[in-house]
Amino acid sequence: MNEYDSITKIFKVLGDSNRIKIIEALTEECQSVNAISKKANISQPLTSHHLKVLRDAGIAKLENKGTFRYY
Repeated sequence: MNEYDSITKIFKVLGDSNRIKIIEALTEECQSVNAISKKANISQPLTSHHLKVLRDAGIAKLENKGTFRYY
């Protein structure tokens, strides 16, 4: 993978309006999936899917705190 491929991948990830809403919610503080889904007005399963895409692209980070998961 060359540098253009990785840049293209980032733009593809950011090309979804739901992911932009999630990123906006994450700029405030670390939050649970439920809190993010409420702020972004997206269902929890769809939020989880988009968060996985953002994690795989290196844009979001997951932290486990006890039994809770925060992004």
